[in-house]
Amino acid sequence: MIDLSIILVNHNAKQLTLNCLTSIYERTNVPHEIILVDNASTDDIVGEVRKSFPHVVIIANQTNNGFAKANNQGMEKARGKFIILLNNDTVLKNDALDKMVAFMETHLEVGALTCKLYDADGYNIQHNCRSFSAPLGTMFGRASLFTKLFPSNPWSKNNLLANWDYNSIREVDWVSGAALMIRREVFEIVGGLDEDYFMYWEDTDWCKRIRDAGWQIWFTPDGEIIHFTGQGGGKRSLWLKLLTIYHLHRSAYLYFRKHYYKNALHPIAILTFVGMIVLVAVKSVLESVKYIFTRKKPNIND
Repeated sequence: MIDLSIILVNHNAKQLTLNCLTSIYERTNVPHEIILVDNASTDDIVGEVRKSFPHVVIIANQTNNGFAKANNQGMEKARGKFIILLNNDTVLKNDALDKMVAFMETHLEVGALTCKLYDADGYNIQHNCRSFSAPLGTMFGRASLFTKLFPSNPWSKNNLLANWDYNSIREVDWVSGAALMIRREVFEIVGGLDEDYFMYWEDTDWCKRIRDAGWQIWFTPDGEIIHFTGQGGGKRSLWLKLLTIYHLHRSAYLYFRKHYYKNALHPIAILTFVGMIVLVAVKSVLESVKYIFTRKKPNIND
């Protein structure tokens, strides 16, 4: 019997993935399997994993299928009683996966669970739990300009649950897909991630569907994981950074259309669409300017 299926998705981040695998083997004792889905990497991750971690099940895609589809591929092969989507840019700080399985075993009403995530320094807490919000709520998200300029404003704190110390168990609306454990029944009843989202917001959408199906979503502080945020996709060129901006805002728009304003001609749907276009344009220009002025200039002596 396998208690836990661990799904990792990789794209050109070989060393991070190897570090993650090492931490899983060192700190996980429950009967488990690891399924690695590689999205057409060019860094020979498949060969390295086969050599160093021969028991890992590998799905090697010939194209980059995106985060949602790749995780669904892994979940289709999963045999565990529980399944966790775990970012490849994480390392376990303690026996986090064992503790999460134990929590799920004793809280039968819980369909999805996350645990405590730390920044790369292993000290600062990441706010990986959120409140559901209507389109206006995107103004108060973690990456929004308003939140960056005014981090202590009450609306952002409410959206990010930043007024909570993350030291107690708590039921929440939705949790980050960086470390998201579900019951097998959830996958069988609710289905996997919506593949319309290439990346971003698929975890929000999934959690909403899980809650709408009657399951609870919880956080436990017992499990501890370090998350090297944003590094799981490997080093990004300017083009990839611009694509990331596009997909972030496109996915946000898809989410709000799906769950709040199905009619594209609804005034708020139109306003949201226009707002997303403006944000993509402004952020793309800023990212391009930043790239131009910060990139390393070639050394004529090299």
